[in-house]
Amino acid sequence: MNKISIIKKVQLGKNSFSAENLYSKLNFSFYCVNGGIKHEVILSFESSFPLNDLIKNEQITTDILAKHQISKLENLNNTERNFLYRYQFFQPKECNKCYMIIFDIDEYREYWGYYIYGVLEIE
Repeated sequence: MNKISIIKKVQLGKNSFSAENLYSKLNFSFYCVNGGIKHEVILSFESSFPLNDLIKNEQITTDILAKHQISKLENLNNTERNFLYRYQFFQPKECNKCYMIIFDIDEYREYWGYYIYGVLEIE
């Protein structure tokens, strides 16, 4: 498998959203790094994958993710937390860019929510 090369992290206005349950879908939007085009993507548990799979396959490292401020290195390396991080690739039709969205869907005191750790432009 190919290594993932990060170009830059996209700035987000909001990074936490409520959800009904683990299988809820989130209509998430962000603006393109170049050109300000608004992109919309549906995030879900079912269409995403554990970030730990990419790390185990050496496609990306926790050091690189920490450098791009996805989370603190100690959190990314913590085996009790690595199940939280999920990723989904997105390639919008409006431009030639590819994005990796890193997020989690978590329950806290009977309330579910999405947390977006970052949207990374990748090649």
